Amino acid sequence: MNQPLVSVLVPCYNVEKYVEESLRSILNQTYTNLEIIAIDDYSKDNTVEILQKLAKEDNRIRIVKNEENLKLIKTLNKGISLCNGDYIARMDADDISFPNRIAEEISFLEKNKDYDFVSCQFYTFRTERPFKRSLHHNPTKDEELRAFLLFKSGICHPAVMIRKRVFTELGLKFEGEYLHVEDYALWSKAIYLTKLANINKPLLLYRIHQNQVSTIHEEVQTENKKKVFKIHCQHLGLPETDEYLDIYASVAEAVPRIASFEYIAKCEDLMLSLLDLNKNEQFCSHLYLSYMLSLHWLRLCANSRIGMKIIKQLKSSRLYIRKNYNVRDIMILYFKCLFKVRYKKSIIYKILFR
Repeated sequence: MNQPLVSVLVPCYNVEKYVEESLRSILNQTYTNLEIIAIDDYSKDNTVEILQKLAKEDNRIRIVKNEENLKLIKTLNKGISLCNGDYIARMDADDISFPNRIAEEISFLEKNKDYDFVSCQFYTFRTERPFKRSLHHNPTKDEELRAFLLFKSGICHPAVMIRKRVFTELGLKFEGEYLHVEDYALWSKAIYLTKLANINKPLLLYRIHQNQVSTIHEEVQTENKKKVFKIHCQHLGLPETDEYLDIYASVAEAVPRIASFEYIAKCEDLMLSLLDLNKNEQFCSHLYLSYMLSLHWLRLCANSRIGMKIIKQLKSSRLYIRKNYNVRDIMILYFKCLFKVRYKKSIIYKILFR
Protein backbone atom coordinates (compact mmCIF):
# COMPACT_ATOMS: atom_id res chain seq x y z
CA MET A 1 0.00 0.00 0.00
CA ASN A 2 1.08 3.57 -0.70
CA GLN A 3 2.20 5.52 2.39
CA PRO A 4 0.70 9.02 1.99
CA LEU A 5 1.14 11.64 4.68
CA VAL A 6 -1.70 11.80 7.19
CA SER A 7 -2.24 15.02 9.13
CA VAL A 8 -3.73 14.37 12.56
CA LEU A 9 -5.58 17.47 13.76
CA VAL A 10 -5.91 17.78 17.56
CA PRO A 11 -7.51 20.90 19.08
CA CYS A 12 -6.53 21.27 22.74
CA TYR A 13 -8.16 23.37 25.43
CA ASN A 14 -7.55 22.86 29.16
CA VAL A 15 -6.91 19.14 28.75
CA GLU A 16 -3.91 18.65 31.01
CA LYS A 17 -5.54 15.56 32.54
CA TYR A 18 -5.95 13.74 29.26
CA VAL A 19 -3.79 15.14 26.47
CA GLU A 20 -0.65 13.06 27.05
CA GLU A 21 -2.53 9.75 26.93
CA SER A 22 -4.44 10.95 23.89
CA LEU A 23 -1.40 12.06 21.89
CA ARG A 24 0.63 9.00 22.83
CA SER A 25 -2.14 6.89 21.32
CA ILE A 26 -1.40 8.69 18.03
CA LEU A 27 2.39 8.55 18.39
CA ASN A 28 2.10 4.79 18.91
CA GLN A 29 0.09 4.15 15.74
CA THR A 30 1.24 1.28 13.51
CA TYR A 31 0.98 3.73 10.60
CA THR A 32 3.87 6.14 11.07
CA ASN A 33 3.84 8.65 8.20
CA LEU A 34 2.07 11.27 10.28
CA GLU A 35 2.24 14.92 11.16
CA ILE A 36 0.37 15.88 14.31
CA ILE A 37 -1.04 19.41 14.38
CA ALA A 38 -1.77 20.13 18.05
CA ILE A 39 -3.49 23.51 18.38
CA ASP A 40 -3.68 24.97 21.86
CA ASP A 41 -6.74 27.19 22.07
CA TYR A 42 -5.40 29.56 24.73
CA SER A 43 -5.46 27.04 27.58
CA LYS A 44 -5.23 28.25 31.17
CA ASP A 45 -3.78 25.04 32.60
CA ASN A 46 -0.59 23.06 31.83
CA THR A 47 -1.71 21.80 28.41
CA VAL A 48 1.02 23.69 26.51
CA GLU A 49 3.79 22.43 28.78
CA ILE A 50 2.67 18.83 28.22
CA LEU A 51 2.53 19.38 24.45
CA GLN A 52 6.04 20.85 24.49
CA LYS A 53 7.36 17.87 26.43
CA LEU A 54 5.86 15.45 23.91
CA ALA A 55 7.14 17.49 20.94
CA LYS A 56 10.70 17.14 22.29
CA GLU A 57 10.23 13.36 22.21
CA ASP A 58 8.77 13.18 18.70
CA ASN A 59 9.34 15.72 15.93
CA ARG A 60 6.11 14.72 14.18
CA ILE A 61 4.26 16.94 16.66
CA ARG A 62 3.77 20.55 15.58
CA ILE A 63 2.41 22.86 18.25
CA VAL A 64 0.33 25.88 17.24
CA LYS A 65 -0.82 28.38 19.87
CA ASN A 66 -3.90 30.52 19.43
CA GLU A 67 -3.32 34.05 20.74
CA GLU A 68 -6.90 34.11 21.99
CA ASN A 69 -9.58 31.50 22.65
CA LEU A 70 -11.01 30.92 19.15
CA LYS A 71 -13.31 28.05 20.20
CA LEU A 72 -13.58 24.77 18.34
CA ILE A 73 -14.99 25.72 14.92
CA LYS A 74 -12.44 28.45 14.13
CA THR A 75 -9.66 26.29 15.55
CA LEU A 76 -10.65 23.37 13.33
CA ASN A 77 -10.74 25.51 10.18
CA LYS A 78 -7.41 27.07 11.11
CA GLY A 79 -5.95 23.62 11.64
CA ILE A 80 -7.23 22.33 8.30
CA SER A 81 -5.40 25.16 6.53
CA LEU A 82 -2.17 24.07 8.26
CA CYS A 83 -2.44 20.38 7.34
CA ASN A 84 0.01 19.20 4.67
CA GLY A 85 -1.31 15.65 4.24
CA ASP A 86 -3.63 14.33 1.57
CA TYR A 87 -5.66 12.93 4.45
CA ILE A 88 -6.78 14.69 7.62
CA ALA A 89 -7.49 12.52 10.65
CA ARG A 90 -9.36 14.11 13.53
CA MET A 91 -8.56 13.40 17.12
CA ASP A 92 -9.86 14.92 20.35
CA ALA A 93 -7.38 15.61 23.14
CA ASP A 94 -9.32 13.56 25.68
CA ASP A 95 -9.94 10.40 23.62
CA ILE A 96 -7.74 7.39 22.88
CA SER A 97 -7.12 5.83 19.46
CA PHE A 98 -6.41 2.14 19.07
CA PRO A 99 -2.91 1.49 17.60
CA ASN A 100 -4.29 0.33 14.23
CA ARG A 101 -6.86 3.10 13.77
CA ILE A 102 -4.94 5.22 11.23
CA ALA A 103 -3.74 2.16 9.31
CA GLU A 104 -7.29 0.80 9.00
CA GLU A 105 -8.72 4.13 7.84
CA ILE A 106 -5.98 4.94 5.35
CA SER A 107 -6.28 1.43 3.92
CA PHE A 108 -10.02 1.92 3.37
CA LEU A 109 -9.63 5.29 1.63
CA GLU A 110 -6.74 4.09 -0.53
CA LYS A 111 -8.85 1.14 -1.71
CA ASN A 112 -12.07 3.13 -2.14
CA LYS A 113 -11.26 6.22 -4.15
CA ASP A 114 -14.92 7.27 -4.45
CA TYR A 115 -15.16 7.72 -0.65
CA ASP A 116 -13.93 10.92 1.03
CA PHE A 117 -14.87 10.15 4.65
CA VAL A 118 -14.34 7.13 6.86
CA SER A 119 -14.81 6.69 10.59
CA CYS A 120 -15.34 3.62 12.77
CA GLN A 121 -17.26 2.11 15.65
CA PHE A 122 -16.13 3.16 19.12
CA TYR A 123 -16.35 2.46 22.82
CA THR A 124 -17.52 5.07 25.31
CA PHE A 125 -16.02 5.13 28.79
CA ARG A 126 -15.79 7.33 31.88
CA THR A 127 -12.48 8.38 33.42
CA GLU A 128 -13.46 7.05 36.84
CA ARG A 129 -14.37 3.64 35.33
CA PRO A 130 -11.96 3.17 32.40
CA PHE A 131 -12.53 -0.57 32.02
CA LYS A 132 -16.31 -0.30 31.84
CA ARG A 133 -16.88 0.30 28.14
CA SER A 134 -20.01 0.53 26.01
CA LEU A 135 -19.81 -0.28 22.31
CA HIS A 136 -21.45 2.32 20.09
CA HIS A 137 -22.41 1.10 16.64
CA ASN A 138 -23.16 3.27 13.59
CA PRO A 139 -24.16 2.09 10.09
CA THR A 140 -21.19 1.07 7.96
CA LYS A 141 -22.47 1.44 4.38
CA ASP A 142 -22.88 4.74 2.56
CA GLU A 143 -26.47 3.99 1.52
CA GLU A 144 -27.41 3.26 5.15
CA LEU A 145 -25.54 6.27 6.52
CA ARG A 146 -27.55 8.48 4.16
CA ALA A 147 -30.72 7.33 5.92
CA PHE A 148 -29.20 7.58 9.41
CA LEU A 149 -27.90 11.11 8.83
CA LEU A 150 -31.39 12.36 8.09
CA PHE A 151 -31.95 12.27 11.86
CA LYS A 152 -28.65 12.03 13.73
CA SER A 153 -24.90 12.05 13.27
CA GLY A 154 -23.64 8.63 12.20
CA ILE A 155 -19.96 9.56 12.04
CA CYS A 156 -17.78 9.64 15.15
CA HIS A 157 -16.05 13.01 14.74
CA PRO A 158 -12.83 12.34 16.76
CA ALA A 159 -12.36 9.08 14.83
CA VAL A 160 -12.96 10.38 11.31
CA MET A 161 -10.45 10.57 8.45
CA ILE A 162 -11.19 12.94 5.55
CA ARG A 163 -9.53 13.52 2.21
CA LYS A 164 -8.20 17.08 2.18
CA ARG A 165 -9.97 17.63 -1.17
CA VAL A 166 -13.25 17.85 0.76
CA PHE A 167 -12.09 21.27 1.95
CA THR A 168 -9.96 22.39 -1.02
CA GLU A 169 -12.12 21.12 -3.91
CA LEU A 170 -15.63 20.45 -2.58
CA GLY A 171 -15.60 23.68 -0.58
CA LEU A 172 -16.91 22.22 2.67
CA LYS A 173 -15.89 23.52 6.09
CA PHE A 174 -17.00 23.62 9.70
CA GLU A 175 -19.49 26.49 9.99
CA GLY A 176 -20.30 28.71 12.96
CA GLU A 177 -23.98 28.75 12.00
CA TYR A 178 -24.16 25.15 13.24
CA LEU A 179 -22.58 25.76 16.66
CA HIS A 180 -22.22 22.52 18.67
CA VAL A 181 -23.49 20.43 15.72
CA GLU A 182 -20.88 21.62 13.22
CA ASP A 183 -19.70 18.08 12.55
CA TYR A 184 -23.23 16.78 11.93
CA ALA A 185 -23.79 19.67 9.50
CA LEU A 186 -20.59 18.81 7.63
CA TRP A 187 -21.54 15.14 7.22
CA SER A 188 -25.07 16.16 6.18
CA LYS A 189 -23.77 18.40 3.41
CA ALA A 190 -21.19 15.83 2.38
CA ILE A 191 -23.70 13.05 1.63
CA TYR A 192 -25.00 15.11 -1.30
CA LEU A 193 -21.50 15.44 -2.76
CA THR A 194 -19.57 12.25 -1.97
CA LYS A 195 -19.58 8.95 -0.07
CA LEU A 196 -19.05 8.16 3.63
CA ALA A 197 -18.47 4.92 5.52
CA ASN A 198 -17.70 3.45 8.93
CA ILE A 199 -15.25 0.61 9.44
CA ASN A 200 -17.10 -2.16 11.22
CA LYS A 201 -14.81 -2.44 14.21
CA PRO A 202 -14.12 -0.21 17.23
CA LEU A 203 -10.94 1.83 16.82
CA LEU A 204 -11.43 4.59 19.40
CA LEU A 205 -12.15 5.03 23.10
CA TYR A 206 -14.49 8.02 23.46
CA ARG A 207 -14.35 9.67 26.87
CA ILE A 208 -17.61 10.75 28.53
CA HIS A 209 -17.48 13.57 31.08
CA GLN A 210 -19.51 16.50 32.40
CA ASN A 211 -17.77 19.18 30.32
CA GLN A 212 -18.96 17.87 26.96
CA VAL A 213 -21.06 19.93 24.57
CA SER A 214 -24.03 17.56 24.76
CA THR A 215 -24.09 18.07 28.53
CA ILE A 216 -23.57 21.82 28.95
CA HIS A 217 -25.01 23.16 25.66
CA GLU A 218 -27.92 20.77 25.13
CA GLU A 219 -30.51 23.47 24.35
CA VAL A 220 -28.35 25.25 21.76
CA GLN A 221 -27.42 21.91 20.23
CA THR A 222 -31.08 20.91 19.97
CA GLU A 223 -32.04 24.17 18.25
CA ASN A 224 -29.13 24.06 15.82
CA LYS A 225 -29.96 20.50 14.83
CA LYS A 226 -33.04 22.00 13.18
CA LYS A 227 -30.70 23.97 10.91
CA VAL A 228 -29.10 20.67 9.92
CA PHE A 229 -32.51 19.16 9.23
CA LYS A 230 -33.14 22.17 6.98
CA ILE A 231 -30.14 21.08 4.87
CA HIS A 232 -31.92 17.81 4.15
CA CYS A 233 -35.23 19.55 3.49
CA GLN A 234 -33.56 21.81 0.92
CA HIS A 235 -31.98 18.88 -0.92
CA LEU A 236 -35.03 16.62 -0.78
CA GLY A 237 -37.64 19.26 -1.60
CA LEU A 238 -39.37 19.14 1.78
CA PRO A 239 -41.00 22.12 3.57
CA GLU A 240 -38.67 24.43 5.51
CA THR A 241 -41.18 26.13 7.81
CA ASP A 242 -40.57 26.41 11.54
CA GLU A 243 -43.54 24.13 12.23
CA TYR A 244 -42.24 21.46 9.88
CA LEU A 245 -38.73 21.62 11.37
CA ASP A 246 -40.22 21.26 14.87
CA ILE A 247 -42.04 18.12 13.72
CA TYR A 248 -38.84 16.91 12.03
CA ALA A 249 -36.95 17.41 15.31
CA SER A 250 -39.62 15.46 17.19
CA VAL A 251 -39.23 12.57 14.76
CA ALA A 252 -35.44 12.70 14.97
CA GLU A 253 -35.43 12.63 18.77
CA ALA A 254 -38.46 10.30 18.91
CA VAL A 255 -39.95 12.71 21.45
CA PRO A 256 -43.10 14.59 20.37
CA ARG A 257 -43.10 18.27 21.31
CA ILE A 258 -46.87 18.20 21.89
CA ALA A 259 -48.73 15.37 23.62
CA SER A 260 -51.69 14.94 21.27
CA PHE A 261 -53.00 12.47 18.69
CA GLU A 262 -52.99 15.25 16.09
CA TYR A 263 -49.32 16.02 16.62
CA ILE A 264 -48.38 12.33 16.49
CA ALA A 265 -50.29 12.13 13.19
CA LYS A 266 -48.22 15.01 11.80
CA CYS A 267 -45.04 13.15 12.77
CA GLU A 268 -46.38 10.05 11.07
CA ASP A 269 -47.14 12.02 7.89
CA LEU A 270 -43.58 13.34 7.79
CA MET A 271 -42.12 9.85 8.11
CA LEU A 272 -44.44 8.41 5.47
CA SER A 273 -43.58 11.23 3.08
CA LEU A 274 -39.88 10.41 3.50
CA LEU A 275 -40.56 6.77 2.70
CA ASP A 276 -42.60 7.64 -0.39
CA LEU A 277 -40.02 10.17 -1.56
CA ASN A 278 -37.19 7.67 -1.22
CA LYS A 279 -39.20 4.96 -2.96
CA ASN A 280 -39.45 7.22 -6.00
CA GLU A 281 -35.97 8.77 -5.96
CA GLN A 282 -33.94 6.15 -4.02
CA PHE A 283 -31.82 8.60 -2.09
CA CYS A 284 -30.73 5.98 0.45
CA SER A 285 -31.25 2.33 1.32
CA HIS A 286 -35.03 1.95 1.37
CA LEU A 287 -34.83 -1.14 3.54
CA TYR A 288 -32.70 0.62 6.14
CA LEU A 289 -34.82 3.80 6.06
CA SER A 290 -37.95 1.70 6.60
CA TYR A 291 -36.29 -0.10 9.50
CA MET A 292 -35.08 3.13 11.08
CA LEU A 293 -38.43 4.90 10.75
CA SER A 294 -40.24 1.93 12.25
CA LEU A 295 -38.06 2.24 15.36
CA HIS A 296 -38.58 6.00 15.56
CA TRP A 297 -42.34 5.47 15.21
CA LEU A 298 -42.45 3.01 18.11
CA ARG A 299 -40.34 5.25 20.34
CA LEU A 300 -42.26 8.37 19.35
CA CYS A 301 -45.51 6.73 20.43
CA ALA A 302 -43.88 5.41 23.61
CA ASN A 303 -42.78 8.95 24.48
CA SER A 304 -46.13 10.53 23.56
CA ARG A 305 -47.41 10.82 27.18
CA ILE A 306 -50.90 10.14 25.84
CA GLY A 307 -51.43 6.79 27.52
CA MET A 308 -52.53 3.37 26.32
CA LYS A 309 -54.86 4.83 23.69
CA ILE A 310 -51.82 5.59 21.49
CA ILE A 311 -51.30 1.84 20.92
CA LYS A 312 -54.17 1.73 18.41
CA GLN A 313 -52.67 4.61 16.41
CA LEU A 314 -49.24 2.98 16.61
CA LYS A 315 -50.38 -0.37 15.20
CA SER A 316 -52.64 1.05 12.51
CA SER A 317 -49.71 2.75 10.73
CA ARG A 318 -47.65 1.12 7.97
CA LEU A 319 -44.65 2.36 9.94
CA TYR A 320 -45.41 -0.32 12.53
CA ILE A 321 -43.29 -3.37 11.62
CA ARG A 322 -43.46 -5.88 14.46
CA LYS A 323 -40.41 -7.92 13.40
CA ASN A 324 -38.20 -4.86 13.95
CA TYR A 325 -38.94 -4.74 17.69
CA ASN A 326 -37.46 -6.93 20.38
CA VAL A 327 -39.07 -7.87 23.69
CA ARG A 328 -37.35 -5.00 25.51
CA ASP A 329 -38.73 -2.47 22.97
CA ILE A 330 -42.27 -3.70 23.58
CA MET A 331 -41.84 -3.75 27.36
CA ILE A 332 -40.63 -0.13 27.34
CA LEU A 333 -43.51 0.87 25.06
CA TYR A 334 -46.19 -0.51 27.40
CA PHE A 335 -44.45 0.73 30.54
CA LYS A 336 -44.19 4.28 29.19
CA CYS A 337 -47.74 4.29 27.84
CA LEU A 338 -49.21 2.83 31.02
CA PHE A 339 -47.57 5.41 33.29
CA LYS A 340 -47.35 8.27 30.74
CA VAL A 341 -43.62 8.52 31.44
CA ARG A 342 -41.80 11.66 30.39
CA TYR A 343 -38.68 11.08 28.31
CA LYS A 344 -35.57 10.68 30.52
CA LYS A 345 -37.50 11.87 33.59
CA SER A 346 -38.66 8.71 35.33
CA ILE A 347 -36.43 7.25 38.05
CA ILE A 348 -38.40 4.00 37.87
CA TYR A 349 -37.76 3.76 34.14
CA LYS A 350 -34.03 4.32 34.63
CA ILE A 351 -33.87 1.61 37.30
CA LEU A 352 -35.73 -0.91 35.17
CA PHE A 353 -34.35 -0.26 31.71
CA ARG A 354 -30.99 1.53 31.97
